Amino acid sequence: MALIADISNAVKEAMKSGDAKRRDALRLVLNALKTEEKERRVELTHEMEIEILTREAKRRRESIADYEMAGSEERAAQERYELELIQAYLPEEMSVDEVKKIIDGLVVELGITSKKDVGKLMKALMPKIKGVFPGNEAKKLVDALEFNG
Repeated sequence: MALIADISNAVKEAMKSGDAKRRDALRLVLNALKTEEKERRVELTHEMEIEILTREAKRRRESIADYEMAGSEERAAQERYELELIQAYLPEEMSVDEVKKIIDGLVVELGITSKKDVGKLMKALMPKIKGVFPGNEAKKLVDALEFNG
């Protein structure tokens, strides 16, 4: 619930300062959180809020790529702006090197020796990186692992 309050306050500040672009972008984010809260019929926990914002950030990244491919730079710029606002409320993302270290540690800890154990590795990895590193990028790192034998 804390993020909803923070974003609501940011909307009010944007209104007071006359920043319509920021106000409108923040309202979209706030609406996503409130809609999810209504659908779930529970007050959102901080973890739920982060999950929703992560999903919204992913949508913006996909939209940016789509708009750039379509040659609509103005729309892509708007999506980039919204993504920056969303990322301000998300925990700092892990670097690829940090995730590789976690993966290497899990390979040793779980005794992973072949590609057939990748599912077990991903199951252990995802809770450690949720909200701070994209799952599809983590899967690429895991798929790139070389196993002897």
